[in-house]
Amino acid sequence: MKTLWRLVAYVKPYPGLVVLLFVAMVGGIFANLAQPRVFGLVIDRGIAAHDMPAVWRYIALLVLVSLTRAAIHYAQGYAQERIGQETIRQLRYDLFVRLQRLSFSYYTMHATGDQMSRLTSDVYSIMDFFGFGIAEMIHSTLMFLGTATMLLFTEWRVALVVMAPIPVLMFFAFRFSGIVGPLWEKIRDEMGKLTTTLQENVSGVRVVKSFAREEHEIAKFRLRNSDTLLANLSRAGVEARTFPALHFITGFCFLLLYWYGGRQAMDGQMSLGNFFAFNWYLWGLIWPVRFLGFLISLARKAIAAGPRVFAILDSQQEIREQPGAIDMPPIRGHIRFEDVHFAFEDGDGTPVLRGLNLEILPGQVVAVLGRTGSGKSSLINLIPRFYDPQQGRITIDGIDIRNVTLRSLRRQIGIVPQETFLFSDTVRNNIAFGRPDATDKEVEEAARAAQAHEFISKLPKGYQTRVGERGIGLSGGEKQRVAIARAILYDPRILILDEATSSVDAETEYALQMALQRLMRERTSIVIAQRLSTVKNADKVVVLKEGRVVEEGTHEELLALGGEYRTIYDLQLRPQEFHETEAPQVAARPSAQPA
Repeated sequence: MKTLWRLVAYVKPYPGLVVLLFVAMVGGIFANLAQPRVFGLVIDRGIAAHDMPAVWRYIALLVLVSLTRAAIHYAQGYAQERIGQETIRQLRYDLFVRLQRLSFSYYTMHATGDQMSRLTSDVYSIMDFFGFGIAEMIHSTLMFLGTATMLLFTEWRVALVVMAPIPVLMFFAFRFSGIVGPLWEKIRDEMGKLTTTLQENVSGVRVVKSFAREEHEIAKFRLRNSDTLLANLSRAGVEARTFPALHFITGFCFLLLYWYGGRQAMDGQMSLGNFFAFNWYLWGLIWPVRFLGFLISLARKAIAAGPRVFAILDSQQEIREQPGAIDMPPIRGHIRFEDVHFAFEDGDGTPVLRGLNLEILPGQVVAVLGRTGSGKSSLINLIPRFYDPQQGRITIDGIDIRNVTLRSLRRQIGIVPQETFLFSDTVRNNIAFGRPDATDKEVEEAARAAQAHEFISKLPKGYQTRVGERGIGLSGGEKQRVAIARAILYDPRILILDEATSSVDAETEYALQMALQRLMRERTSIVIAQRLSTVKNADKVVVLKEGRVVEEGTHEELLALGGEYRTIYDLQLRPQEFHETEAPQVAARPSAQPA
């Protein structure tokens, strides 16, 4: 019930539509109740009295009532649909806004496919209820009460007889509601799992094909599909057993009318017109109760979908702005980590950073190295406040980053992630994502600086060429160069490069390094490094181990030290010496073409 009231709250901003809907429903009920009565008058005062002018008068009145009923139903249908669409529009908007505000940890804990299921099928179930179900529930209730009243005022004895099975009909309808509700909840869960399986397969189709795991994925999808089928069949089985009972009870009501009402008509205690009106009215009595089963099923779907939808809205926003947060002034780039402790909220609580202390001076290029799990990614993700440390603090130019607005902070930080993401849009719009007001000339200059202009110019429509989802249609190196161009155009004061040249060959990397060196001038730059050239060009190399800074200095200084850096160098960087010396020579050859 709490979920239902939360959903109803989305209707409150539209009182005009609600009033229109209510007036239309009441008017429609009066029109529906008037039709059988006028039909009875056609028989009693027209046909039975052999008065043809009266027949035409009441037929004209019946036509007028029918036209009025049609107009009222139009207004009711418009109001219902408008309320449903407006409600879902606002709910969908609130969900999307909330998803934009949630931190990275939320997305690591919740499958993308399940979230898509909540934003699509679950939201549409709610729309069905608000665009049709809730109004029809009210309409059916009023219609039932109005019809029962008309029957009792017309022939109360006959009315009591034909309404005798109605309590049994209600019992089956409400019993159906209690059984079908949990079944719809099960269906929602299975649909979420099915959507997750589908989304993961589509996103990872290249991995699937690379490892020839198509049959495995087909089997996994078949299993999920079968579970969804079984959940729906369980619900259908309950409906198949319930609806015939409702049909039987409905038919029994008519049998009572024909038996008892027929005797009353033949004995002259009930007019023939009232008998036929009763036959019409009886549908107005039975249909709302029978329809109640469908409406309850619709409501149960919405109530089952509601908690899944509201779970997103109720999720805690872990990265929040402090009350009275100020705008970050123009950054010079002096970064300090002061006794920073950090563990992922969705993990087992094991610290990733343990009392980390680090100072990065304005304009300095810092290469961060470390073995897997040393905390490199966590370090760079804390700077733009994608996460917050549990202890310690991070300052930029002496200002605690928790005391400034997120937008003003992140607007001055540019990031080139390891996994390049491009939107299904033009190359130009992907480059200008951070600065949509940039001119075409500025976009082209950024692309040239990122060594991307040449391959973009060869695309079918140049900068206006649309790339597929996640950049499908471009090579890994091309996507990375577009991402670097995006960062260049953003013109940040702090630049974070997460292995930004990991997907390019040595020749292209050399050209990119030249571009990145120009980009990093007069900026504070933090680079998670896997390439020897990056390490050598850095002003300072920081080595992490088990969440702490264990060494820092230049490449030569750390080599001479013979510690953790030397170990990493021997394992990962030394084999690159040949490429580092050969790449410039290859790039200088006239026949060389960028990858």
